[in-house]
Amino acid sequence: MGLALSAALIRWVGPLGWMDRPDALRKKHARPTPRTAGMVLWLLLIAAQATGRMPIRLDAVDWAGVHIMALVGMLDDRFDLRARYKALGGLAVAVMLAFHVAYSMGRAVDQVSFLGVSLPSHPVVLVPVLLLWFWSLPQAYNLIDGINGLSMGFAALLLGVLGWNLKAQPTLLWGGLAAVLALNFPKARHFMGDCGALLMGTFFAILGVEAFALKDPNLLLWVFAYPTVDVLMVVSIRQWKGLPLGEADRNHLHHWMMDRLKGRSWFATPVLLTVAGLPMLHATDLPGQEVISFLGLGLLVALAMRAFKDRVTTRAAEVATTQVRREIPFVVSGSIREVSGSHPKL
Repeated sequence: MGLALSAALIRWVGPLGWMDRPDALRKKHARPTPRTAGMVLWLLLIAAQATGRMPIRLDAVDWAGVHIMALVGMLDDRFDLRARYKALGGLAVAVMLAFHVAYSMGRAVDQVSFLGVSLPSHPVVLVPVLLLWFWSLPQAYNLIDGINGLSMGFAALLLGVLGWNLKAQPTLLWGGLAAVLALNFPKARHFMGDCGALLMGTFFAILGVEAFALKDPNLLLWVFAYPTVDVLMVVSIRQWKGLPLGEADRNHLHHWMMDRLKGRSWFATPVLLTVAGLPMLHATDLPGQEVISFLGLGLLVALAMRAFKDRVTTRAAEVATTQVRREIPFVVSGSIREVSGSHPKL
């Protein structure tokens, strides 16, 4: 079903305005590519809900948040919405989910321990923390959707570790991801788009809270270590360069890896997914999971630090080169004047 939907949307929906066109800065693909993979995943979720085959149970409010964010992303893919409208939509959904979850947690426990601090389960305390979570994670997930197969591969890893902790068997969801991924990696015939990225980011933000909020909220940082480190690295680079935080660039970890591997996404994607998956083992009971997860987190941070160093150094070199180029005409013109003065016949 996923392959059939993908083929249909690629052929008939993509040309109606859902095309991602190349540009010189960030989008290096060779030809316009449909942004329909997210729509396929959305339709598969709706079908699973309608037929009662959804392996993971969520409340009506949770599903409303997922579907609203998917709709916002689909409209952005088609009409290129202004950033303020997307931000307002995401904030509204985050507020709704934060109040809903804070109320549920307040009824279940008296305190929540996070980063060594015991927080009372009062909405005044929990709502701001949950609001930040439900707003930032979909945005972070959207930001890692930059090369073929990365965001969908990361989704498959998340389904595994979250299904483990929720005692669910997300086989149906894995099948949908595999069908969509088959036309996205290694060669992309369609992209996830904001529809898919915001949909999956919101979906996993909710599942993460369902799995770990009452058990151990600290595990959220392990499971979502990759997008967290990536966003922190990009913000640091932009601050260092004095660039606006909302400005698009090629400073993400996947961009750096692609540059290092000379554009070979077929190799960059598995490498990054391996690095992203190792810290997730902290949320499992597998043998040696604690040591491996710490080593994985260390590797992820080391790669981010190297990427930061390379990007900052590259920027400094670019500035120096630009300055030299600006000075060359003056040097050349001055040399010509000197030569002309000493050799009048010239």
